[in-house]
Amino acid sequence: DLSWIWLVFFIAYIAFSQFAVLNVVTGVFCQTAIEGAIRDQEEVMQVQEDTTKEFVSQLTELFQDTDVDQSGELTIDEFETLLKDERLKKYC
Repeated sequence: DLSWIWLVFFIAYIAFSQFAVLNVVTGVFCQTAIEGAIRDQEEVMQVQEDTTKEFVSQLTELFQDTDVDQSGELTIDEFETLLKDERLKKYC
């Protein structure tokens, strides 16, 4: 004969064990989700950085093409020519 106290201990042991296992599973799931979110954020930042670099590169090339006398500075005439350039319109 098992007394009722042993039955209570056994049920408490099973409940505690299930709680512990579920806690570990939840912890692993949350950690994986956090790591995935961090990776996604890093990828977004990398794409934004690449886009910015490409944007700056294209604008630099546009200004260099417009600088006819290769002085590194745009004159008023060169700037007016730049304003009429079709390539500039995609940045406006």
